[in-house]
Amino acid sequence: MTYFHDVSILRPCITGWHIRVKVLRMITVCINPRNALRLVLVDDKGFKIDCWINSEYAKHYAEFLKEDRWFSFTAFRVLENSDRVRLTNHHFRMSVFGTTVVLPADPPSTEPRDSFTPFSSIIDGTVDESVLIDLIGVLSDVGELVNVGTNPSDLTGFRLSFRIRGPWLRECYRWFGVGTLSDGVPKAL
Repeated sequence: MTYFHDVSILRPCITGWHIRVKVLRMITVCINPRNALRLVLVDDKGFKIDCWINSEYAKHYAEFLKEDRWFSFTAFRVLENSDRVRLTNHHFRMSVFGTTVVLPADPPSTEPRDSFTPFSSIIDGTVDESVLIDLIGVLSDVGELVNVGTNPSDLTGFRLSFRIRGPWLRECYRWFGVGTLSDGVPKAL
């Protein structure tokens, strides 16, 4: 039986990791002149990690990897995840390079459970806004992305308005990064 490390214990100071993960999302990142690839990976315990594949290898892995399929990864780098907005709540991310080995893997006996963010944490403003979230519900009335900051290259000034509808919530109106609209009026955080 093959042993795999849990994604939750990955750290930069150690090498020789061997993980089995499911590809949740594949995102093409446009970097001129070629594209890079970002992945959201999850292990059998439900721990997620962001994976960066630079443009030199992106085309190969975009054809080889498939969402909702399991793969084993060895000989990859683990780096600090210093992105302003992270794809996962893991403090580190993976980086695939020339000697990384990625192979199809059998799925585990139990699939990881989804970890959805409760509506209440969005409404009351306790959700970590530096991490993208998984959410069950319907986003409607999505507005335009607006930069309300003074520096056009500062991402913290971007705002997006939308409505959230779900079985546990009649209706909520939220300005991402600004505040909650309980009565239709924006409130600053």
